[in-house]
Amino acid sequence: MRLLDDLQEGLARRYRQIINSRRQNFGREVKYTADWIAKQPLLAAIIAEARHVEEPPALEEWLRQCQDEVGILWPTNTEEGRAVLSWNLLSTLQPEHAESLAVQIYSRTGIRDIDVMVQRLAGDAFTSLFEWLAEQLQFRSSVVLTLRRYVYLTERFNRVDLNAKYLERTATGEELYNDDLQKFLFQDAHYITHAKPRSATGEPDLVGELDGEDPIVLDGKLYKGSVAYVAKGVRQVYEYAHDYGKSVAYLVVFNRTPDRTLVVAGDGPADSWPPYFELPGVRVYVVVVRALPPATTASKMGPLNTATLARGDVQKALDED
Repeated sequence: MRLLDDLQEGLARRYRQIINSRRQNFGREVKYTADWIAKQPLLAAIIAEARHVEEPPALEEWLRQCQDEVGILWPTNTEEGRAVLSWNLLSTLQPEHAESLAVQIYSRTGIRDIDVMVQRLAGDAFTSLFEWLAEQLQFRSSVVLTLRRYVYLTERFNRVDLNAKYLERTATGEELYNDDLQKFLFQDAHYITHAKPRSATGEPDLVGELDGEDPIVLDGKLYKGSVAYVAKGVRQVYEYAHDYGKSVAYLVVFNRTPDRTLVVAGDGPADSWPPYFELPGVRVYVVVVRALPPATTASKMGPLNTATLARGDVQKALDED
């Protein structure tokens, strides 16, 4: 949980720097914070997912309304929309314009101290964003952190035992790996999962807490050499997410090829983990687990072949009837 703790502490510290800054430093503190958030893959992913829920009005239009109303108002319908609108301001506000914006919005309130105007703007415009991000970090991104731990535990300690069990029941091998993942999700992070609940389009292997506060849609697939099969898995979780009205879904791929590395060329930055595809209304994360035990030491292994799951493969699966 160290990464989550560091992000929470980083958010809190930068919020304090903005809210307590004097007018001379306010714009620069806003820029420093926006630059930092944009470089954190988990925070950037949370904001991007919020855009799937509600796209707020244009920033210029909103700021004109705030000036007319003499204060910050929220014309959005959801917390996600409000967070995105706040982020749009945080990420685009130029340091040289920050002080004048505070004066434009609050000068008719009777406040004469510009430092007070700046602090008022910081609190009214950005507090809800930081509170919302902190909440989302605690819940939504904990799924990503849990999956990261699962990958490490499986590849480092459990894949020999899982492989032995698989060889005894290859007909239901995919279910074996899904059961193992399901158990880990519950033991490690208390995600309650239900095996194969019915939905309009099919039966996802794992759907977590569909009646809870933070439901997850998650499925597991075996990769045995067919990238097209994995791409169909992306389509399946995408459709499941639509069935349940969710903006995020997860596909865990267990690579059972002895000499092939599966690479996911997603839509995000090359170093983002897990990689993801931005599909209409849903972001699908793809987590790859090396499921076969190593046949030899790394120094004795020959060159590995690489197979790539790319956007074109996913689009082809989406276009199929």
